[in-house]
Amino acid sequence: MQKLIAGAVCAAALIAAGAASAQSAPQAYRYNWTPAGTLTPAPSPMDFLMLAGGGDQYEIQSSQAVLETTQNPELRRFAQMMIDHHTKTSADAMAAARRDGVTPPPAMPAQHQAAMINALKMFQGVERDRLYLTQQQMAHKEALGVHKTYSEAGTSPALKAAATATVPIVQRHLAEVERMIAAAR
Repeated sequence: MQKLIAGAVCAAALIAAGAASAQSAPQAYRYNWTPAGTLTPAPSPMDFLMLAGGGDQYEIQSSQAVLETTQNPELRRFAQMMIDHHTKTSADAMAAARRDGVTPPPAMPAQHQAAMINALKMFQGVERDRLYLTQQQMAHKEALGVHKTYSEAGTSPALKAAATATVPIVQRHLAEVERMIAAAR
């Protein structure tokens, strides 16, 4: 348990360091998070694509890592769902960008997301499962803010529609991960 707590603290520190370092993130952290969990001002189409794509890549890669070791059937189902859903939302955003004449950048996790994946890989079994759920909760709150903001105030019509379609998906994921965390207590 101490190892898990140390890992969670390490991951949180890495997340904070990543958030403070706007250089490797898509300039996203120049935006301010509101109490409602949205960004101000709304990101540009390119920043939105980098934020959404990075979040999707984090979801896919972290879920692949947990599938390597988890013995929990519910978590296996959830992780596979994350891979399937976030592969689709990423493809949808890229197609929407092209419809709006925006060349999508390669999707890659931001620095803080890569640090979370690396922290996750330091653990095995139940410890990895618990850290994964904690990270999923944080990542989905961030993704929800990104997609809600763009769905409400984005400037690219097709991307705005893709963000709007993604909001309820991320909300369902967040509700499910919060349910699993509560059940594990």
